[in-house]
Amino acid sequence: MSFESLLHGEKHILSQGSVYELLRRSPEVEFDEHIFHAGLIYDPRYAAVLERVYRSYIDTALTAGMSVVVGTATWRANRERVRASAFSGREVNQDNVRFLQAIRDSYADTGISILIEGDIGPRGDAYKPGEALDIDSARSFHAWQLEALACGQADYLQASTLPALSEATGIALAMAETGLPYAISFVVDKSGCLLDGTRLRDAIASIDDAVGDNSARYSINCVHPTILLQALDNNPEIADRIISFCGNTSDLSAAELDGMEELQTEEPAKFAFANRQLLRSHDIRIVGGCCGSGPEHIREIAAILEAAPT
Repeated sequence: MSFESLLHGEKHILSQGSVYELLRRSPEVEFDEHIFHAGLIYDPRYAAVLERVYRSYIDTALTAGMSVVVGTATWRANRERVRASAFSGREVNQDNVRFLQAIRDSYADTGISILIEGDIGPRGDAYKPGEALDIDSARSFHAWQLEALACGQADYLQASTLPALSEATGIALAMAETGLPYAISFVVDKSGCLLDGTRLRDAIASIDDAVGDNSARYSINCVHPTILLQALDNNPEIADRIISFCGNTSDLSAAELDGMEELQTEEPAKFAFANRQLLRSHDIRIVGGCCGSGPEHIREIAAILEAAPT
């Protein structure tokens, strides 16, 4: 089933929890220093671990009777990083889509709908808006990766953990050119601003104006549900534009989390409760986890989504 069909046809869609953070500290795998976990698919031992993580999220959705989103491990697989990596010359983005397609094919007889999100990130540090590209540079820089993900036949595209309007706008313009549905996912603070200080409602209005008829969807990730709840309460006029949320399991701000070596997390039940409070007042269709989350957190989220009124 297509992205648009599921989005309009289902009350809630489950998304995966963390993949990158879950594996970054694992002794079972070794990341490439440039593209991180995007290279795991090329080593059978590491690919098996990566597949196990994806299946844990899909199996949670299957048990709950829900559709599910899984994202490619390509958040850092832009052109300059791929060229600098041990996998230069390979179709890293396309191959990561194909990796997920093979997993999806194995569930063909179950009736579950699995969407593949082609994922990219900012060029610089997601917590440092000063490193963001300007609009024209972002459009040019990210086009290569977006075209690769589209060529691999991802179901839709998402740019995750964006701290600044300028780079987000350039990415949206490049995404619109692929013809695929797409979402722009910001990091926000409690006041309802991007990390560059732009109010969320102003950022959405600005991107809407830039892309015109090739309209964007919007998402938030890498913040705790309590932070998003306050941010949306401070931007009530655009709350219905946020279709997706994958939250951190820490309620610390981006500034507080920046540079921390130890992963900050909280109990799955507490995290799910915070998501339930958010969903009581805001109709967000796709819900999952970001940093600090694992299969147990997603199982708890699935339970609260199952119990949500239709």
